[in-house]
Amino acid sequence: MNLHGTVRGAITSVNPDKPVLWLASTGPVVAPGGKQTATFAAPVTLQGQIQAAPTSMLKRYNYLSGQEIYRTVYFYGQRQAINRAAQVGGDLLQFPEVPNGATRTWLIVQVPEQWPDWCCVLCVMQLDPNNPP
Repeated sequence: MNLHGTVRGAITSVNPDKPVLWLASTGPVVAPGGKQTATFAAPVTLQGQIQAAPTSMLKRYNYLSGQEIYRTVYFYGQRQAINRAAQVGGDLLQFPEVPNGATRTWLIVQVPEQWPDWCCVLCVMQLDPNNPP
């Protein structure tokens, strides 16, 4: 039984899905001096349910330093956080920090919920050229 599909209409009537750019990590490129640079596949636009990260989730994963900005995003399908054993992860998302705001880059740091047809990811805003100081 797909309970998420059952409640999806009620959720999106209050907080509509938004376009999210997903950049899947393809691993690092190592320069001759040993410096690593992350590389990514071509961006793919997905529809995601963007929400503030609840305090209970931040407590569970010890992300309470107060220095970062977190969001949870619900997607149909599967996404990955860093999984060293499987050598996957490091995926980035791009979406506005606030509705109609500037696009920011977010790193997926945790997948608190993963089901056969949908998942929830916890992501943290990154400092990069898309995030001016």
